[in-house]
Amino acid sequence: MLQQFQGKNSLLSSKAGLSGAVESFLKTYFAAHEGGLPTTGLYDRVMQEVERPLLQATLKAVMGNQKKAAEILGINRNTLRKKLTQLDIDLRDL
Repeated sequence: MLQQFQGKNSLLSSKAGLSGAVESFLKTYFAAHEGGLPTTGLYDRVMQEVERPLLQATLKAVMGNQKKAAEILGINRNTLRKKLTQLDIDLRDL
């Protein structure tokens, strides 16, 4: 399905898509350390930064329906609920 979307949206099919944006950000992020390295935990920080807007956008698209959101995301509804709690995402704010 993502491939279908990519065909309709040149943003995702070009280098300017999500992976391009992340790659560009990470290059800038590492360069800002001027030859040094960032502190440990980079993977978790990046995943949390991506996960929050992903969950919020999906829930907004399905008008807060957690069952549908979980199906679209390919995760269990209980996992979605746990992530919403961990990331302190309030459905009333969507």
